[in-house]
Parts: sequence; C-alpha cells; structure tokens
Amino acid sequence: MIVFGIIFLVLGAAGCVYGITQNNSLEAQLESILGNGRTNPGTVFIVIGVVIAVIGIILLFKGITKKS
Repeated sequence: MIVFGIIFLVLGAAGCVYGITQNNSLEAQLESILGNGRTNPGTVFIVIGVVIAVIGIILLFKGITKKS
C-alpha cells in the first residue's frame, strides 16, 4: 500500500505541474474558473492531480500505520 501511495503522489504532482505549465499563470486559472465558468485544460489537470495526490497521501498514511 505504501508503494501505491508513493506512485499516486508522484502522478498527482506530475499532473499538477503539467497543468500549471498549460495555464501559464495563476491569474489565468482564476479568471477562467470565476469569470466565465469555463476552465482551461490546465486547470482540469491541476484538479485531477490534486485529487490523485490526496489519494496517494491517504494510501501512504494507511500503509505506514498498518505496518507499525
């Protein structure tokens, strides 16, 4: 379970970094979400990356606590 947690954490971080490079700036992300309701493709990658990273952190902690 620890290995899957690390893999999900790395994949989530990679998704976030890729999404940030797609949007070029935090201001463009916020304007796309708050302004017209449409999202940039980079924002979608950031949200998916954060969700996957959170799942990875949960799996990592569950694996560490189960091991002890």
